[in-house]
Amino acid sequence: MFICTGNICRSAMAQGILRTRWAGSGLDELTVSSMGIHGLDHQPACEPASRISLEHGVDISGHFSRPLGFDELNQADLIFCMEMVHKDFILLFLPHLVDRVFLLASWPDKDSPKCNIKDPMGGSGKDYRLAYDIIARHIDRIIPFLQAKFS
Repeated sequence: MFICTGNICRSAMAQGILRTRWAGSGLDELTVSSMGIHGLDHQPACEPASRISLEHGVDISGHFSRPLGFDELNQADLIFCMEMVHKDFILLFLPHLVDRVFLLASWPDKDSPKCNIKDPMGGSGKDYRLAYDIIARHIDRIIPFLQAKFS
């Protein structure tokens, strides 16, 4: 599960990247999803995130935002947040998930505010490209763990 603020940019890109990479691996199916802490419901991925993802062969044009669903969070094996505020928000309501909620950019090491992936919303194309590249790099870093654990 990937979590960001509105689920129309960073977590949507992360979901698309992991789904695309996993589908190309030939491994068993992996359930990948995303949500946002601000409760946006059924909004499409923002245009820059969709365009930049597609430039990298990742199609998120069919993505629609979803607010946090506590039942789904309780069932998730791993929950990757883009910023510390997202992690703190989830743990405020679901403290028992402490061993499953992480910052994407710091996992599996100790979290640090330096590991927040900045929200490019309202920024330039360069900001979206930077966010995409950071997210993709961290997903590539965790795929070997996911392959070992879930295949």
